[in-house]
Amino acid sequence: MNIVIPTVDYPPIEGGISSLTLQVSRELAAAGHDVTVVAPWFPEQEAFDENEPVAVLRYRGYGLGWFRFVPLGWRAWPYMRRADVVLGVNIAYGGILGWLARRPYVTFAYGYEFLKFGRSSFAGRILRRVYNSSLSAIAISRFTRDALEQFGVEAERIDVIHPGARSASPKTPPELDAIRYRYVLEGKRVILAVGRLIERKGHRTLIEAMPRILEQVPDAHLVIVGQGPTMSACSRLAQQSGIREHVTFAGPLEDNEVAGLYAVCDVFALPTGTGPKGQVEGFGLVFAEAHAYGKPVVGGRSGGVVDAVLDGETGLLVEPGDAAAVADAIVSVLTGPDLAMRLGENGRHRVETELNWTAFTCGLLERIEARR
Repeated sequence: MNIVIPTVDYPPIEGGISSLTLQVSRELAAAGHDVTVVAPWFPEQEAFDENEPVAVLRYRGYGLGWFRFVPLGWRAWPYMRRADVVLGVNIAYGGILGWLARRPYVTFAYGYEFLKFGRSSFAGRILRRVYNSSLSAIAISRFTRDALEQFGVEAERIDVIHPGARSASPKTPPELDAIRYRYVLEGKRVILAVGRLIERKGHRTLIEAMPRILEQVPDAHLVIVGQGPTMSACSRLAQQSGIREHVTFAGPLEDNEVAGLYAVCDVFALPTGTGPKGQVEGFGLVFAEAHAYGKPVVGGRSGGVVDAVLDGETGLLVEPGDAAAVADAIVSVLTGPDLAMRLGENGRHRVETELNWTAFTCGLLERIEARR
């Protein structure tokens, strides 16, 4: 098939949708399909694009906000008109373009990108029509499926396919030693959090939990990877709580370094909750990434995280914002080697059999073939 993916999320942009776009485009190309990705232009991306197994076309104007729809549409239109299928990984951009081009298209749903619009608003009515005219509306979790139905999308149009993670990147003992040395983690029990530092991700709750964790696991150390608007507040809180020396703010890192931290950590924790405007985690790719490395995880019982983390089987779920519960869950993993091993191995097995991009793409292609 000739498949076109017009998008506003693609490397070097970070985030879950960007990861989905990149990995699915690669899987489709590996399956023998002719794939064209139309993505925002950024400097010095030529080498990256040339090494991709798909055709990557760049458009300028990403900084235009909603108006970036115009240069994206202009660049993608000739290719969409010849496409067998258009993948609208962003409903407000690729989804609407697929609808306007009158080509078979698939939409994707994560959560807040449509929940922020009321059903009766003009934008809400447009998006609902775009979803209901697509071959399939791919929901990444049961939470997203239910939200789509409440939004007015036909139930028979919705297919739930969980996203996944890449296979773990093997690390040699010297590489692991280098990671521990770089972040001063030798002899530490490492708690890892990866994600943009925004209120709903739960970094503040993690820091609030650290004094209680340290009472029982004195060598515990929290490593936070990412950046965002709450970083300064989290750093101040760690200082005020007297545990700053037990917290490392690593900032944004390259994939290889993040892989190293996944490999050396003892538990992955991100007690996600609901943001001030109702934002919520649609799934939580970072949990699947931690699972790929065989790590037990602790997550917040909210949104689609309940699909990403099977409570008591691949990880432990706690109420968002409950620092005591977060601390107790992390301590139970750090002090319970049998529990940690069971959760980690179950998570690894789930990634190998279900939560991976090959499985996601196969499910996507099955829906396309069934509906065309």
